[in-house]
Amino acid sequence: MKSIEMLRNRARQKNTFACCGLDPDKSKLPQAILKMDCSDREKMYIFLKTVIEITAPHVCAYKIQKACFDILPSGYNLLKEIIAYIHEKHPGIPVIIDCKIGDIDNTMEIFYAPSIFDRLKADGVVVNPYMGDEVFTSLEGYPDKIVVVLVKTSNKGSAVVQDIVTQSGQKVWEVILDLAMNRWDKHGNIVPVISSTAGVDLQKVRQAIPNKTPILFAGVGAQGGSYNGFEHLFTDEESCAFANSSRKILYSPAEEGKSWQDLVEERITELKNELNVSRRMRSI
Repeated sequence: MKSIEMLRNRARQKNTFACCGLDPDKSKLPQAILKMDCSDREKMYIFLKTVIEITAPHVCAYKIQKACFDILPSGYNLLKEIIAYIHEKHPGIPVIIDCKIGDIDNTMEIFYAPSIFDRLKADGVVVNPYMGDEVFTSLEGYPDKIVVVLVKTSNKGSAVVQDIVTQSGQKVWEVILDLAMNRWDKHGNIVPVISSTAGVDLQKVRQAIPNKTPILFAGVGAQGGSYNGFEHLFTDEESCAFANSSRKILYSPAEEGKSWQDLVEERITELKNELNVSRRMRSI
């Protein structure tokens, strides 16, 4: 089954449009984990496995920031183990690697793509489209994998580039969206990133994207994005969108009488429920 179909099926079958980010940060780990008598690598593994077991019933996907693993000794192998664990224990939940790759065809075909898909066995990857066609032609050998494309991102400084008005009158991000949907999406496996913080017209955005194409609604959680307008990304029962949160789920401030596991479950359940409330506001 294509990874994008896994994502859509999981969202509909489990009635969840929540994606959990698995971004291990030693400086933020719960004290109960830090006090364990084992290596830092083992602490990370125990922490992530526990988070997965808590969140799996509530998510349609996982998104993993690769940089969090790159800094760890044997981090690549740890990342591979975590992906394998999700696939074994919770089949049907796609795992997307966030490393924002985007390079010339030689680098993409020989190094990036085989590393992400053949060695790590990920179900999807986040790409930076700035280098154009070669980024996507190099991924055509993996038509069953999700390709998440940066279009309108949620970071504050993105407007410096993404909001530049082109000669056609479109902003740069609008041009990228058009290219992603009408030039690069040859296998129906592209997922555009649209910001929840930029105040864009989400109804207009949805009209520019095929109905069955999932949209990654970025910036909710610790980045302060609003759920407002999430419902506009759904036009009928065939359409799909999902939102990722990592730090807010993984590292909530301690609360008296609650374990860190309790807080993880509260945050992922809260995300799932709030997205569903917003989605039901749509009128079709």
